[in-house]
Amino acid sequence: MTSSCPVLTLLLAAAVSLSSPLAQAEEVRLESLPTSGTLGFELVHLPGGERMGLIGGSLLFDIGSDWSIGPGVYGAATGQRGGLFVGGIELQRRWGLGRGLSLATGLYAGGGGGASAPVGGGLMLRPAVTVLKDIGPSLQLGLSWSSVRFPSGQIHSNQLGLLLGWRQEFLHLGGDGALPSSSSSWPATGLGFERMAVTVGSYRLDGAKAPRIGLIGARAERRSSVDGFTWGMEAAAAAKGDAAGYMEILGTTALSVAPASSALPSWRVGARLSAGVGGGGAVPTGGGLIGKGLGTMEWSPARGWTVGADYGLVRSRSGLRARQTEVWLALDLEPIYDDARIAPAGHVVRTEWVGAWQHHTRIARSDGTRQPLDTIGLKLNRYLGEHVYLTGQAHSAFAGGAGAYSVGLVGLGLSAQPADSLRIGAEALVGAAGGGGVTTAGGAITQGMAWAAWQAGSASEMRLGLGAARPLHNDGRLGPVVELAWSRAFGMAGR
Repeated sequence: MTSSCPVLTLLLAAAVSLSSPLAQAEEVRLESLPTSGTLGFELVHLPGGERMGLIGGSLLFDIGSDWSIGPGVYGAATGQRGGLFVGGIELQRRWGLGRGLSLATGLYAGGGGGASAPVGGGLMLRPAVTVLKDIGPSLQLGLSWSSVRFPSGQIHSNQLGLLLGWRQEFLHLGGDGALPSSSSSWPATGLGFERMAVTVGSYRLDGAKAPRIGLIGARAERRSSVDGFTWGMEAAAAAKGDAAGYMEILGTTALSVAPASSALPSWRVGARLSAGVGGGGAVPTGGGLIGKGLGTMEWSPARGWTVGADYGLVRSRSGLRARQTEVWLALDLEPIYDDARIAPAGHVVRTEWVGAWQHHTRIARSDGTRQPLDTIGLKLNRYLGEHVYLTGQAHSAFAGGAGAYSVGLVGLGLSAQPADSLRIGAEALVGAAGGGGVTTAGGAITQGMAWAAWQAGSASEMRLGLGAARPLHNDGRLGPVVELAWSRAFGMAGR
């Protein structure tokens, strides 16, 4: 995919809770961490007088003294570079100016590219200054000045931009053991999303030489006070067909109802509307804006689990026309948010956010060579028990001459703690990758990783990993991977 880092915000939301209790119980309490989100738009100048509309979003976590840090993602929305995505980390400092005004200065660093943009190795730097005005208890409007730089490429642009900001609290749990009875009135922990779905689908492109693209993705949803109405985010990438490198990230809303005559009480039918940015893999999305209209049906075979299917149309401003077929499997993220709104017995479970640098020592290129490259990435690990966890990951290249290469992975991991300050583990992963002249055939890829972690604080670890990645198609060869990572653990509500 052109970049799987748009999936960063979805990975953060996907706090999948199927877990069993932690070993040692102590009093459970609800804790919060201040966060701020932003969504902005700016026109970036490319060589030859070309202009590209860039949408950017970030989620920043307070680290004290008016400093914050967190993931951010940028994607092309207008122009002719649909499919350019960059994911990375932003560090920001804010000052209060009085009368509802504040000043934010920040530096963003990330990796990505796509749509044949001249990004070189893919490293993007974006220093910015933003003046923000409060327009409500938690909302802000801002005017920004930023400088977008790809040091190894040809994009060097200064511009003004518009920004919408909001404040919220990241809720998590302290302590171990069973949730108290009062937890039934607690809001959702994490980012507030209440259901997570894994999606598998396909696009049949109208009039294309290779008309079918296989996709794998994820969707995070939040319920509203209106029965059957949900909203959220979704992302997907090409894993099969002749479109390795295609990626999309969209906002989505859905409305469903239960037919009165249905013999299945949990069966629902409805409609879904989605809009956002996508491109890459020679899929003709033009500037990058795309929209979808889908019919959907779903059924809950067991408490907390839902299976569904969607069918509908995909369109872009620049001529993309496709029909989408999709099936999905979803689960409620926390025991207090099942269909009956009843709080079954729940426990605090371990959730880890991991920032990672990976060095691929030899990776196949389309010119027949095997060269190294480096990626920056984010992982979310959610434990299913004391030793087993689910993991979702997104990585994008920032060095090695493959600026558009990115990979998204999901899988299972095992961990053990042989000493108080040491943990070890291993992961088996599958996903989609592509872009940057890296050979991944249809896009599907597997990766295995063994790791060791040393305690760096009460809830933080430094990790060293060794593994290998391999494309699934065309007799792909193993490529060794070295990883250096930092993790932060939080307690979340789980079964």
